[in-house]
Amino acid sequence: MAYLLLTLLLAALAYVGWRLTRVSANRPRTRVIGPDDDPDFLRRLGHEDNPRP
Repeated sequence: MAYLLLTLLLAALAYVGWRLTRVSANRPRTRVIGPDDDPDFLRRLGHEDNPRP
């Protein structure tokens, strides 16, 4: 009887751990906006306030 309870407990812990890893894997990640994603930044690069030699 003790082995059955131990097996059920280990199975329940494995299931909970598996579900927690699935939930964290499906969480949307925050998006980092870089300079190449910013149209205003790209527009400013072509103006005379930023001359290229």
